[in-house]
Amino acid sequence: MTITLYGIKTCGSVKKAITLLDKHNIPFHFVDLKTTKPSKEQLKSWIESQGIKVVLNNKGTTYKTLKKEGKIGDEILDSTTDSMLEMQIETLFNTPMLLKRPIITSDTYLIIGYNESEILELIHAFQHRKL
Repeated sequence: MTITLYGIKTCGSVKKAITLLDKHNIPFHFVDLKTTKPSKEQLKSWIESQGIKVVLNNKGTTYKTLKKEGKIGDEILDSTTDSMLEMQIETLFNTPMLLKRPIITSDTYLIIGYNESEILELIHAFQHRKL
């Protein structure tokens, strides 16, 4: 089982997730969203799995700034038609700071945003797979 954590090093939620994984000696690969964009295929699968309202961080500074500048609107959170999905993917690909963090993936898990109980469930699954 390979675990990947997407985030930025200065994000409080990302720091908490890293601390939790480290505390349980869980190896993971860190992807810094400031330097590495997720692929459009990853973004599409995340949106289709969890929904844009989970994937997009509409409470963060980036969203609020883009909205204030008129570069993004609440319509991005609308239900997913094919054309809306393409626009959501393009927006997140071009501005990965709009992603809710952390994003933790493995073979069978997708955790978006800091959710301690879900992260602990992943840790438990990882530990028991290794026995």
